[in-house]
Amino acid sequence: MCLDESGSTIEDAPWGKAVALAQLDAAIAGGRKFALVHFSSRGEYKTDVFMPGGYGVDDVFAAVETFLDGGTNFETPLREALRLVEGGGFENADIVFVIDGVCSLPEEFRDELAQKKATHGFKITGIVMDVESPGMGFSLRPFCEDVYRTSELSRDGIVEAIIIKRAA
Repeated sequence: MCLDESGSTIEDAPWGKAVALAQLDAAIAGGRKFALVHFSSRGEYKTDVFMPGGYGVDDVFAAVETFLDGGTNFETPLREALRLVEGGGFENADIVFVIDGVCSLPEEFRDELAQKKATHGFKITGIVMDVESPGMGFSLRPFCEDVYRTSELSRDGIVEAIIIKRAA
């Protein structure tokens, strides 16, 4: 999961962390690894990797307490997610990308991402926390297969849809 921790997400941060914890729980229950890539400005990210049986409560608290602040850059966390998929033991992972606003990706990177998705068989699901400013989903459409928006579906409904889809 890539979680937008730009300054504008401060109000939505608790919900984003709750989504991450729900995904962590589902992954570990299924015997899978989970990675949370916190991100903000270009080059600003922190990755927490959770291995089944290889982490404790302190690791979870550290992840939940992280908040990077700053601006918004999509390429940095997606490059980190690609690194994990290609060499970090997350070969069959799908990426959940949670944001609150708009950012664009360079066309060259979108092409590279599309090629890597085809090669490695992963998908990207986008969640836009846009209940206060509906209509922001367009920034995810160029690289996400599914986009959920809090302005269109309840937060609980989004989490349920994603968890059910992952379990299927």
